[in-house]
Amino acid sequence: MKGVELNQSIKQIGFVVILSFIFCVMIVELNYFISSLLGSFTLYMLLRKPMRKLEAKGWSTTAIAILFVTSVSLFAIMIGSAFAGTIYVELRGFHPQIIIDNVHQVREFILTKTGYDIVSKDVASETIITASRMLPEFFSITGNIATNALMMVFILFFMLQQSRAMEKGIEDHLPLSHDSIAILKHETKNMVVSNAIGVPVIMIGQALVAILGYWVLGIDNFLVWGALTGLCGLIPVIGSAVIWIPLAINLFVAGEMWQGILLLVYGILIISGVDYVIRMYFMEKYADVHPLITIFGVILGMNIFGFWGIIFGPLMISGFLILLKIYKNEFLES
Repeated sequence: MKGVELNQSIKQIGFVVILSFIFCVMIVELNYFISSLLGSFTLYMLLRKPMRKLEAKGWSTTAIAILFVTSVSLFAIMIGSAFAGTIYVELRGFHPQIIIDNVHQVREFILTKTGYDIVSKDVASETIITASRMLPEFFSITGNIATNALMMVFILFFMLQQSRAMEKGIEDHLPLSHDSIAILKHETKNMVVSNAIGVPVIMIGQALVAILGYWVLGIDNFLVWGALTGLCGLIPVIGSAVIWIPLAINLFVAGEMWQGILLLVYGILIISGVDYVIRMYFMEKYADVHPLITIFGVILGMNIFGFWGIIFGPLMISGFLILLKIYKNEFLES
């Protein structure tokens, strides 16, 4: 009997190794569309509850899928067009020399006040030239986002249309007990919803308050700087400060001391405060997540998944902790 059990265990381990190898090959070869899959999964988790309500009212799953996919597509097109149009209008007369001049002004200001040369002229100019060379790559990334968005909508349609069958198939193939699957579903839903709603709200909130502050203080191109402030608010730890601190320094260099001081105070109390308040609200409302998990999760996620790592990075770390809890329930406790 022991020999039979040993052979069975060896077969099982070999089968798991083969499955793992095939799975890894699939992930590597489909790496380009991972963000599409993650995005469609995120949208599915957000739309699942309203979908169930419409199903209860007698709607067909195909009609619901068409309605939701069409709505998501139109919303994305409107937001993308508005953002791209605003950036284009503000930047069409922009010249990189403006940035070089501002960097040199800041350098001269600090050198005069402190006697310390933070960076040489050659290094500053070379940095701006390098940044200018990155513009073609930026447009390439924009094209990739558009391609992945189309694939995301395509995947989302089939997820919605075959919602119940998909969920049942996943549950049937997970080697976990019913209680562990329930824990996994609950925690995953809370984390995805909290990040999927919280991240855009944080970005928009910071952008709006930044635009208002920049406009009041008379900063040129306040719409562009406000939009960039909202985007940079997603950067872990530093966040939006990478925008409003240089702008404040630029005001000091220009001799506008009070405006610079006001911008620093406004950035610390209002712009950064919006990030903290909204993030803590969504984290506490939907998922009890420690701030360090969010910070390191975003760093990890963006290295692996790109933009969607903002959502799935914290989910990945939290998921690891959930799996440890499930392992304890499944194997270490009777």
